[in-house]
Amino acid sequence: MSRRSIIIQAPASTSNCGPGFDTLSIALSLYNFVRLKERADSSICPVEPLRADTHALIEEAALSFSAMAGVDAIGFDYEIWGEVPEARGLGSSSTLRASVVAGLNHLHGGPLDREAMIRLTTKLDNAPDNACAVFAGGFCIARTEPETFAYREHVHFALPDSLSFVAVSPDYKVLTDNSREVLPDTVPFKDVVRSANSLAFLVGVLVSGDFARLKGAVDDFIHQPYRELLNPFGSESIAAGCHAGAYTGWLSGSGSTVVCVGPLKEANQIAAAMEQIYRTNGVTSRAYRLIVENKGLKVSEETIAPRLT
Repeated sequence: MSRRSIIIQAPASTSNCGPGFDTLSIALSLYNFVRLKERADSSICPVEPLRADTHALIEEAALSFSAMAGVDAIGFDYEIWGEVPEARGLGSSSTLRASVVAGLNHLHGGPLDREAMIRLTTKLDNAPDNACAVFAGGFCIARTEPETFAYREHVHFALPDSLSFVAVSPDYKVLTDNSREVLPDTVPFKDVVRSANSLAFLVGVLVSGDFARLKGAVDDFIHQPYRELLNPFGSESIAAGCHAGAYTGWLSGSGSTVVCVGPLKEANQIAAAMEQIYRTNGVTSRAYRLIVENKGLKVSEETIAPRLT
């Protein structure tokens, strides 16, 4: 008898979007892929050797899914490939955790709905914004519990293909845990007010579609000023992108990637200006010219012929 094999396509995401710390996210047209193929036993095995921490991530997601869904664990072989860079603030770890959760949910006949899968992925990855974007696609606003910060629900809506997201990743990693360590325990009241104002305006403009009004209007005073120490030249790269035609820009997630948002027709010149800042300072970087991914994560079955005996 043949064993089922599925491929999960999971989009990258840019989270926080400046003032929307742990709240806002946008799914992007950059993807990781995970193939899960059922085994006859309960082992979880990579097809090719992987780092121990990556394998541990996959195992934890699989075991957590079985516990939450109340189903018996199944074994599988798995492969991972794609273009979402690790530890760059584009939701790489969320793509892998979400892929395992969604893939096993598919293989088990769908015991969890999408909200439950987002809740589980958030618990595993501590990133409600990224978890929403990878599953739902589009522009997402995550709601969390005020006391525990556990994921509760979200709203999302589509953004047009005419909007470009230029993501530039310098050749250094910023781990989420490290980036959270530089954040202060308290921030001045005026900084909270300024960020809340910027957050509300950003959401309003994205809903209205009048994107040109983002120019000079998106600022954060809660996390970006502190994380800039871990992201040399990031603010200069954003400023260069805005000077070249972008509406606005922000530090993607915890970094090190920076993202500028602008008209699609200006994407090439925005990317060139952003990369030039890193090049001038002796830092290698890679630019991704992206659009929004409005459909979110996808699961597809592969047809495998049974072995002849």
